[in-house]
Amino acid sequence: MTLMSQAEFASYIGSTRSYVTQLKSAGRLAMQDGKVDVEASIELIAKTKDPAKDGVTKRHEQERGSKGLGTQTSGAPVSGSGSRFQDAKARRETANAELVEIELATLRGTLLVADEVKLCVVDGDTIIRNRLESLPDILAPQLAAETDEQKIRSLLMDHIETLLGDLSSSFYTLAR
Repeated sequence: MTLMSQAEFASYIGSTRSYVTQLKSAGRLAMQDGKVDVEASIELIAKTKDPAKDGVTKRHEQERGSKGLGTQTSGAPVSGSGSRFQDAKARRETANAELVEIELATLRGTLLVADEVKLCVVDGDTIIRNRLESLPDILAPQLAAETDEQKIRSLLMDHIETLLGDLSSSFYTLAR
């Protein structure tokens, strides 16, 4: 067990004294008789670090060219993973970010509510089925009396276009 003053510990981890004071206030330092227990404190800091800030810390260390927090003077990395609290915090932040993205996509109209889409598709299916089932009753008398092929084709196209128009308006309602 190595004991140091807060100023010595700050120098040891390549940080400022004010940062060490913040660590102490947050309960992230192991103290013995007013001195910092180096090994225990480094382990405690590693266990309570915020995994979401890990990439930022590494980037800052590279920019400064220093060893920074997370390495000992020998350069060996400090072992330990984030605490369960920190892991839960990171998961919560990720979930919140995903919810915000979903809300934004919904507001922009690029994401639709599944139940509304299902109702619209069922409505479209019903329109198609009813119209197709009624075509023989509507068209049979008209087509039986007609001998002109162009007129028969025109009658069929008119009914099909009406059916497709009704279907299209049903889907347009969903898009709004």
